[in-house]
Amino acid sequence: MYPTSFSGLTVLCLAVSTAVSALPLSDVETRQDTSCAAVHIFLAKGWNETYPGRQGKLAGAICYGLESCDYEDILFYNAPEADYCASITEGNNNGHAQMSEYASRCPDSQLVLSGYSQGANVAGDLLGGGGGSFGDQACTVDTTAGFDPTTSPGNKLAAVLLFGDNRHVANQPYNILSGAPYSAANPRSAEQVQHMNLFAPIIHSYCVETDPVCAADSPVTADVETHLNYFDIYSDEAAGWVKWMLENPQM
Repeated sequence: MYPTSFSGLTVLCLAVSTAVSALPLSDVETRQDTSCAAVHIFLAKGWNETYPGRQGKLAGAICYGLESCDYEDILFYNAPEADYCASITEGNNNGHAQMSEYASRCPDSQLVLSGYSQGANVAGDLLGGGGGSFGDQACTVDTTAGFDPTTSPGNKLAAVLLFGDNRHVANQPYNILSGAPYSAANPRSAEQVQHMNLFAPIIHSYCVETDPVCAADSPVTADVETHLNYFDIYSDEAAGWVKWMLENPQM
């Protein structure tokens, strides 16, 4: 693996988009046609963010220096008035469809998947399978199957990034940063974790122990800013890991 030195949903209302790219977003093409890029990034946005949200900065950092790289937003409605579970279900269904279509049309492309906050819920569901109740939202996500790592599009994934995941599960092999030993208020089920761990070699899940979303059971005093500033702090580092993974396939 890449060498590294790392060891309540109510907060999501503060996640207003402030995307600033390391590479101007005008230089990071969104998919507008039927062309294929060597590296294609799928972004799942956070609650109440506009596309591409904070992850625009990450997409720019990943694509910087690559000859053929672009990104695509996984489509789902994430406004404050939206039913949370309906939004996740929509994201899961659209993510499956968008990634399957691209991988089928562009079989030689390497895919990268990244999700932040609510979008990390979607990205994780694409791997581990969706479904489950959210007590603080009084709703249930529809059941969907996770990708198969041996077939497309699962076998086209080179790297997966999760940031401030509101279904974060403690002590998984891909957890990094100080929040690694803590869980979110609505962690994934054991069955979902088992399936998601089929992709463990290509996942990095970023969680800081003071993030009240991904590390809800941490004993450390929560600081909302740590949920909001992942991309100000870790975009370059995460992009470096992704580029290493592109050159050194793990699956």
